[in-house]
Amino acid sequence: MMAWCAEHTAGGPLFQVPAEFLSPEARLIDPVGRLPSRICLELASHGPQGQVEQEAVDLLTDLAARCGSAERYSRCRRFLADRPVIGQRDPFSDGSHWNPALWKRVKDLYEPVPEYLLSSRVLALCGTCGLPGLSFGRRAAGPGTWCESEHCPPGVHFRLIRDPGRTLLLRRSLRIFLCLPGPTEFAALAELSRAGIGHDLVPAALGAHFVHTLAAAPYLLRTYDRLEPALLASRITNTPVDATADTLVVVPRRQADRPGYRSAFATALDDDCRRRTMLTTPDELVRQIGILHSSRKGNAHA
Repeated sequence: MMAWCAEHTAGGPLFQVPAEFLSPEARLIDPVGRLPSRICLELASHGPQGQVEQEAVDLLTDLAARCGSAERYSRCRRFLADRPVIGQRDPFSDGSHWNPALWKRVKDLYEPVPEYLLSSRVLALCGTCGLPGLSFGRRAAGPGTWCESEHCPPGVHFRLIRDPGRTLLLRRSLRIFLCLPGPTEFAALAELSRAGIGHDLVPAALGAHFVHTLAAAPYLLRTYDRLEPALLASRITNTPVDATADTLVVVPRRQADRPGYRSAFATALDDDCRRRTMLTTPDELVRQIGILHSSRKGNAHA
């Protein structure tokens, strides 16, 4: 069944996936890794019965409650985003920077390496994104290899862990919905900091921040790394962190520049959400905030 699914696109009649949700070439099982694809996980997170992304949200919400303060939660969240894999030597690699109290709060979010991620009893980590992959005996990423991000460039050597029994992996829902968009989120926040624009993390959400400018009301910044723009639009429409705030949806440049990505995202938003939502990238963010701010002032004087 897995092999059959890997060879057929999700638009086939047996899958019964609405055509407006997925691109024609979308596959629910990756043809190389023979594992549920990122698109499959995005689809499985869709709607009120969605589970995968919701698991990540629930885990982070529980972590925020256990941390007891926004500062502790922010440090724990950054630790998770930066460390999808914990090896035996990690407590010693940072010297005095390893925080035992922080590790105690987050360690239950890690689990042993599953057998399906091992090739000849070796765990391969992508040399670009750091997420688990399958090298199938090859030294570098390329045709015939796979990593969870599904978009890393060829030619970069895998990091091979030959004793995976002493390695822990962050749960997959967090690897996909926290670690993958992490570089985009932190790049966007760095751009805001360089521009002197303040921001506050929204704990009960994935990659959401209130952005404070001279405007009377803050903007809402939401960061994602999603392959399917229509599913992303549905997520924005149906999970409003603040139903009244103008929202900046930040995605990686490689996604925003895909042909049709921006237009498909905009088309899939409902009319009210489309008026308040702007898709952007980290390098465009500050300029787009300026455009929104000018528009608000213009409307106020109209």
